[in-house]
Amino acid sequence: MAFPFLTFFIAFIIALALRYAWLDKKRKAVEDEFWEREEQAKHVPKKDLSELDYIKVPLEEFPIGKYQEDEVVSLEDAITALSKKRLINITGMTNTEVKLAYGTDNLEVLSGMEEDYNELTVLLVDYAKALMEHEDFEAAKKVLSFGVETGTDVSTNYELLGDCCLALDQKKEIEDLKQKVLERHLLLESKILFYLDDLLGQNETK
Repeated sequence: MAFPFLTFFIAFIIALALRYAWLDKKRKAVEDEFWEREEQAKHVPKKDLSELDYIKVPLEEFPIGKYQEDEVVSLEDAITALSKKRLINITGMTNTEVKLAYGTDNLEVLSGMEEDYNELTVLLVDYAKALMEHEDFEAAKKVLSFGVETGTDVSTNYELLGDCCLALDQKKEIEDLKQKVLERHLLLESKILFYLDDLLGQNETK
């Protein structure tokens, strides 16, 4: 009776060894591809960044100066300061992809632009929250809609925009926002969609 078990055990060990060998080969292939792309990136010449599609903050659409609380003024000053910088959203691109697209020598400057953009996305959400506390949903909607236009991946931006649309009784715009979320494959897509669906449910019960 021991022979069938021994045969099975040996077959299992062989299968396991083959599996580990396959995984190791796959890992090595991925690693080799990465270093090959890194080597290619070293030889990509520094590209001109002047013609990139930089993000422009539409300050003229925001209620700058309308509210005098220190928090609001501070947020507006920070957003205004960032609006004077070159901002770009390269979220989703690896350092290797950035170097291949724009040249290794541009990595640091592009990373700086993205850091400024990421700071902006947080400020926009905080600014919108402050405006919503004043029940200025129309203004908050403009701020958050701009965030969506830039391709922000901050889930709160989408959720607060849904709140504004609900307050303004704009059910169709919540549906449109859901479609944008689906198209962008955001990291927290399911969380955002659940929130927006819940808002639509609230809208239907009114």
